[in-house]
Amino acid sequence: MRVDFQDFLQTTPEAKAGDCTRALQNALAHIRALGEPCTLELPENGELHIYKDHCSVREFHTSNTDSVDYPQKTIGILLEEQNGLTIEGNGCRILFHGDMMALAVVRSKNIVLRNFAWDFESPTVSQMTVTDVGRTYAVFTPAKGCDFAWKNGRIQWIFSKSPYTNEPYAVQWNNHESWCAVCYDPQSGIQRRTGLTEMPFSRARKIRVDDRGRIVVSYFGFVPKPWRSVGTVAQLCASKHRPTAGAFFWESEQITVDSVAPHFLHGFGWLVQMCKNVAFRNCRFVPGDGRFCSGYADSLHVSGAAGKIEIENCTFSHPHDDPINIHGTFTRVEEMLDDRTLRLRYVHRQQGGFPQFHVGDEVIFYARDTLLPAEGQETVYTVTKAGAPGEDGNDLKSMTVAFDRPLPACLCEKLGAQPKYVAENSTYTPEVTVRGCTFTHIPTRGILCTTRRRVLIENNRFATTVMACIFLSNDSGEWYESGPVRDVTIRSNEFFLCPAPRDSAPAVYVHPVTALGRLPDVPVHKNITIEDNTVHLANGAAFCIESVEGLTIRGNRLLGETANGVENCVLRGCTNVQTDENEPS
Repeated sequence: MRVDFQDFLQTTPEAKAGDCTRALQNALAHIRALGEPCTLELPENGELHIYKDHCSVREFHTSNTDSVDYPQKTIGILLEEQNGLTIEGNGCRILFHGDMMALAVVRSKNIVLRNFAWDFESPTVSQMTVTDVGRTYAVFTPAKGCDFAWKNGRIQWIFSKSPYTNEPYAVQWNNHESWCAVCYDPQSGIQRRTGLTEMPFSRARKIRVDDRGRIVVSYFGFVPKPWRSVGTVAQLCASKHRPTAGAFFWESEQITVDSVAPHFLHGFGWLVQMCKNVAFRNCRFVPGDGRFCSGYADSLHVSGAAGKIEIENCTFSHPHDDPINIHGTFTRVEEMLDDRTLRLRYVHRQQGGFPQFHVGDEVIFYARDTLLPAEGQETVYTVTKAGAPGEDGNDLKSMTVAFDRPLPACLCEKLGAQPKYVAENSTYTPEVTVRGCTFTHIPTRGILCTTRRRVLIENNRFATTVMACIFLSNDSGEWYESGPVRDVTIRSNEFFLCPAPRDSAPAVYVHPVTALGRLPDVPVHKNITIEDNTVHLANGAAFCIESVEGLTIRGNRLLGETANGVENCVLRGCTNVQTDENEPS
């Protein structure tokens, strides 16, 4: 069945003024009530406006965000408990007004999102370009659409006003509440993060606005290094707090996103959380015209997935963090309640609130100091009871989980004053394919992927990626992003490496992170093949690989002055290694 969205435009009074928020909610509610597969047709090459004032509000907890402190989410387009829904965009453009999660698909099945783009009327990242610079001052010209006011010697950034209240949806001051700024050099195409003291308004002696609407900053001492060249672009966002994901899939399955272009993601990235079988094809994570930021942080972030994750023929440009990050989550063993029941805990401050386990899921335990399995082998335990965070007397960081048989006594051991063991939900570790994608203007890494199932990364192009293009970790010391890899093939990709301190930005970096911060004595990862790639070297190694058993590096073409074959492979703690047939220029 096909449903024409235009039939709903007269169902709300504000739609006549261009606010489509509630009309779209009515269309989605109508489709859900039909109870059969439907296609919602958006206007061909049309434009829809979504305003925060009438958006859905839900309490969702989202991984890798400050969700425990900000549980309520404002959602522009909410697909909730839908089955068999296709949104056919027909080239439509959706414009969001206000700071919000653009899209959420929650507890839904068989969803297709196709052929539309979205942007924000006023993205919550402030952008300005250096247009004049001296020894102790710099002049910044804000980008078109970056509204600001000069108040009491400070810059107040204003992000869109509500047509209903005439009040700004959000404001920030000077550098925003930020850990860093992002600096983009249009000549080199390189985008980097700055330090805290290098942000445009750090060490400012005086701030004023001249008669041309430019922001003039006088500094104590010299102009910070990132802003000493005319044409450099400064980008500011409130990175100290991640109140929401930019888009969100949760507890859903069989989702396809095809030919969708999210030009901006507010707060975090497009988060896929505890879902099954999700595909992104022909999508463009690129900024809108005249802008150099497509999102606060990651572009695509997968935190716990089952089945397959497929990312094909997509473009990633100008995020403020990693374009793709796929991982499970280690929860720490806090207490053994009886011989089959544990209290587990999210450790990182940006994890919590959402269930990590379901009845029937399979779990494996690992030591945090070695990342090796408890009792020396990967023994699988099946969940028989899965208490969610916030239930059964637990807070939002803890959960009570019971298993099908007695647990090993070693799980009670300590590592200093802390618990020694962590649990990984091995059911939610997906098979991954990343194929035919392009990564440009990245201040961090290109692809992060830690999953025990088959991983294929092929025919991708990486350029101006400041850190490692592909990073395989497994972390029990900081982010608790799990787990070990068992079958990874990286082939037929092209890497253009950025100049960096030696070995710090290779094409492929494998680096497990233990609680003690040292390389494990025994390999953590297994069976990695790196073959038939082309690497344009800068001043570091092509491959930096740690703690792998069964490593093959062959048939790669290394180009550049430092290319000298196998010596461009930095290996630590690896066994059963084959490194032959790499061809220097």
